[in-house]
Amino acid sequence: MENVFVTGAGGFIGRHLVAQLLAHGCNVTALMLPGEPVPENWGGRVRVVTGDVRQLEGLFEEIGEVDTIFHLAAVVSDWGSRQEHVDITVRGTEQAILLALRWDARFVVTTSIAAFASAMGAGKLNESTPRGIPASSYEFAKQQQEDVTLLAVREHGLHAVIIRPANVYGVGSVWVNRFREFLAEKKPSLMGSGDWDAGLVHVHNLVRALVLAGTRDGVDNGDIFVISDGHGVTWKQYLNALSQTLSLPAPKSIPNVIARVLAPVLEFFGTLLGLKEAPPVTLLAYRLTGMESIFDATKAREKLGYHPSVTLEEAMQEIRQAYSQKNKPSVEKNNQSVRG
Repeated sequence: MENVFVTGAGGFIGRHLVAQLLAHGCNVTALMLPGEPVPENWGGRVRVVTGDVRQLEGLFEEIGEVDTIFHLAAVVSDWGSRQEHVDITVRGTEQAILLALRWDARFVVTTSIAAFASAMGAGKLNESTPRGIPASSYEFAKQQQEDVTLLAVREHGLHAVIIRPANVYGVGSVWVNRFREFLAEKKPSLMGSGDWDAGLVHVHNLVRALVLAGTRDGVDNGDIFVISDGHGVTWKQYLNALSQTLSLPAPKSIPNVIARVLAPVLEFFGTLLGLKEAPPVTLLAYRLTGMESIFDATKAREKLGYHPSVTLEEAMQEIRQAYSQKNKPSVEKNNQSVRG
């Protein structure tokens, strides 16, 4: 892993991944959106290519030869039309695959536990768990990302690894910023009691798994890896810790049965009215936070050598420090964006 290309490099995960790759001594080329600010900590060490992930084919020469591709660019939202999710997330993946095949590069694509779709809520989930039926455009697109990748493995010999991360949190993440807003405004942030596993993975732990996927031998044959912290932290524990860390009111709850009934109704009327932002409760949000899912990372530990090191306590210390500074991180709202 010497010459590396990262799509979605300016996103939440992408920024952390690029920093880790630089620490490994890699030559990094980053795909950035037009007008997207380049992180200061890259310090001019990253070669930036500006463009649209859906038009990578026209950027092949500018990107140049690479040996590893980390594909993160996607629409990150539990809202939006299926066509837009497919157009950006799936078509962008197909373009990144073409680049990987052109240079015979290892292809590491990040999807999501949302690919489990309706299988979520069934207790322990791992790579052998059959995927369920998608209820959202995001779930559908994440399944399609995996499908087009595995098709390229079978038909074209793509050297691919699929990373399926749990709920990625850390400074600047949706799982911090969005809940910070809810807590501050005393809006319900818990579904039911919240006494079930939150399925978290800290961004630093995820990035270590991504780097392992890019460097380990014998894992580029279409392997899928679920990546989670495996700490057994519940949503109630997480939100209580977050509220205490940020000196905000204790989390309020919405009855689970109400959330379950409201989600499809709100989505129906939201779609009917053409709302640009997601309703307060969506089916995907309910599946991720209102049901018991334990995302098992045993395969990643055994085959990748993955061992999460950042604990919830350490994460909260980092969050406390970041949010106490004068220049607080910008809020990544739950809207549509082409980011990692």
